[in-house]
Amino acid sequence: MHIKTITTAAMLSSLALLAGCTGMLGQGGGKAGLQMPGKAAPVNGDVAATWYNPPSEFPGICLTQFKDGRLRFDGGFAFFNPGRWSYDPASSELRLDLQPWPKLASAHANAALHKNLLRVEADKNALVYSVRADTQTIGVGGFVFYRDMPCPAAK
Repeated sequence: MHIKTITTAAMLSSLALLAGCTGMLGQGGGKAGLQMPGKAAPVNGDVAATWYNPPSEFPGICLTQFKDGRLRFDGGFAFFNPGRWSYDPASSELRLDLQPWPKLASAHANAALHKNLLRVEADKNALVYSVRADTQTIGVGGFVFYRDMPCPAAK
């Protein structure tokens, strides 16, 4: 009886663990991958999030976070490509690992211009932001990027 109880408890624990893992699967056909908090309405199931800086005096710039951890800029900031991203839900930190750019630290020195920027790790070519479910914008290089704003189709 004692062994049966332990075996049953172990099976239930395993099922609970599996159920928790399936909750981490992303949208888009059940593809697993990195996730962002909050609303996301990506057109492509491989996309975890998009951020868009609409055109004004400069053309629009799209920042796309793919569920496999890739990060891509289109329409501007192409020198940051290819990049990687990660999100730590415990600290609510979005980390953008970019291609080396000597001006990274100086371009982000005035944190007030860069929405939610926590720190610049210039030696690692990384920008780290505070991003929660209700975060609407982040700033990169003096430009404001709006969350979940659809990026125009690439031509």
